[in-house]
Amino acid sequence: MGFLSSSKSFFLGAGFVAGLAGIAGIGCGSRPPVTANEDYSGEMRLRRPDASKVGQGEGVRLSEALKKNLSEETPAGKPEKKREDLLNYLKKSRNSAKTSFYAECEKKFDAAPECAFLKPGWSELFFEDETLVEEGESETALKVSQRGTKTKLPASLRNRHAHVIATIQQNLTKGIVERQEGQVEGDYYRALKRFDSWTPELEELSKRLVRQSCSDPELYVYLGLKAEEYFPNEEMVTRALELYRKSDECESTAGASKYLQLGRFRLGLLSILRNDCKEARPVFQRLARMGVSDYSTRALYWGAYCARSESKKEDFFENFDLLFRTNPLGFHTLSINNGDSVLVENLSSPIDPVVLRRTSQEGHFNLWIRLIEEYDRRGDSGMVRSLLLPARKNPESLLRLEAGVRLYLATFAYRARDMISLFRMLDSVFRTQSEYVVDSTLKLFYPLKHLDRITAHAGRLNPLLIAALIRQESAFQEDARSRVGATGLMQLMPATARLMDRKVTKKDLVRPEVNIRLGIRYFQMLVDRFDGDVELALASYNAGSEVVERWRRRYPTRNRLLFLDLMPYAETRNYVTLIGRNYYWYSKIYGDQVRGPEMSRAGDAEFQGLKSQ
Repeated sequence: MGFLSSSKSFFLGAGFVAGLAGIAGIGCGSRPPVTANEDYSGEMRLRRPDASKVGQGEGVRLSEALKKNLSEETPAGKPEKKREDLLNYLKKSRNSAKTSFYAECEKKFDAAPECAFLKPGWSELFFEDETLVEEGESETALKVSQRGTKTKLPASLRNRHAHVIATIQQNLTKGIVERQEGQVEGDYYRALKRFDSWTPELEELSKRLVRQSCSDPELYVYLGLKAEEYFPNEEMVTRALELYRKSDECESTAGASKYLQLGRFRLGLLSILRNDCKEARPVFQRLARMGVSDYSTRALYWGAYCARSESKKEDFFENFDLLFRTNPLGFHTLSINNGDSVLVENLSSPIDPVVLRRTSQEGHFNLWIRLIEEYDRRGDSGMVRSLLLPARKNPESLLRLEAGVRLYLATFAYRARDMISLFRMLDSVFRTQSEYVVDSTLKLFYPLKHLDRITAHAGRLNPLLIAALIRQESAFQEDARSRVGATGLMQLMPATARLMDRKVTKKDLVRPEVNIRLGIRYFQMLVDRFDGDVELALASYNAGSEVVERWRRRYPTRNRLLFLDLMPYAETRNYVTLIGRNYYWYSKIYGDQVRGPEMSRAGDAEFQGLKSQ
């Protein structure tokens, strides 16, 4: 989301003043700043895959499949009754918040293709708002670390739960760390939030936790995050590092928990902030070895960064190859290659990939594909979107299908105007087979809509930057609405919109002309506030200006990408880097298209995080 209400409270926040801009890092002492000083760009270019092969061979072409349904004719009549019953049930339950067709699917229709994607617990998640999450960073990190796990309790239990949190707070003051009856995940966060300062009791508790045998990993991490609130105080930096180190040491008790992952992530970043790659590199190695997680992309990037600074070429390419293979388009992948992509050469000649209409995988996938084809043939876009919903909810399941099949499914999402399904399916293709990153697929992944309206109101801003922002905010869905009320293409909060125009109404915000005009005006205000710094303006658009100012005071560093990754909100970290990624590719795909007399007043947006650090 973009505009968060000003009344929203945050657990962590504080950043650094401009006067500290010359400081290399917290507690750097006589240690020289860490720099990624080896140039491996030539060898990185050799990693570029051969894109021409995706356009070779006979079969249905992507361009053909996008234009119309090219499936083979099916026998006359409706799909078999079991699936027709399921689809009728979908229609009935689609708009009902009281029942989930997934639960019914699991219970009665285990042979239906939709159910091939189901996982336990999905029925509880179905009616949550959909958000566009990419780059291997899920919302789990946001819920775990900075804002607490959002565990919903029945109203009858809220007062009792408040008592549990109060008891935890009292116990922490007394140095008692045993979990309480009724305590749920995130309660340590809620209890620590009640402390308005780093009290002597918290200081003693942190020292005791570091000295004694392993305790609850959740407590280590939340106490470390609490200590970060008081950065750049050197004693608090030391305290946070000690807690994160203890969490790292206690792996045997934490297993592969998200708290262990988060603790390692913060430990590695703070070590780099102290110019200490000697400690950071093995920490990021351990984090990367935990497999795909909320921090995989960043763990690989910083592992490569430290390996390059230490002239460990083999270790650098071990990290880079995995980073490129799992996130070829990403901001961190661009940054490690001096702000450029080895894939950009694939745009020099048009390629029309061959798609696969059927999979060789066992199971009910081909039945599912036929069902999508049938409803696309009928012109029922609503049912196509319903049938694609499992892929939106669990895109990892798509990895069981060949890349060509996923590309074929993307054509149905395109015709049904299901942009989130389209983006997620293409993302899954790119992450497994980067040779599919060609001009035709990238234009699908980065559509350019409302360019005339954007250009008319862009002023000093680059229109492609606004397109990159809109893609991330709403996936170009004009009627998009978040749970907190952010509305339209640029996800404006009504109160924020009224600051720009007192007469605007909520209904006005779904009109592209109004939403784009007011959204650009507000974003320009943020850019001006931060003296043209696009990354800080984007962070403010997502988290709020005051929060970003606190972060600037908290984390003094000249390494912009390090600062962006240190921002405590996972949502904001991903938001800024994803829009930076979007802007890079929009510029490469459409840069010539938007240049002309009307663009003379707007320059290229600068993303400092893409520069060599």
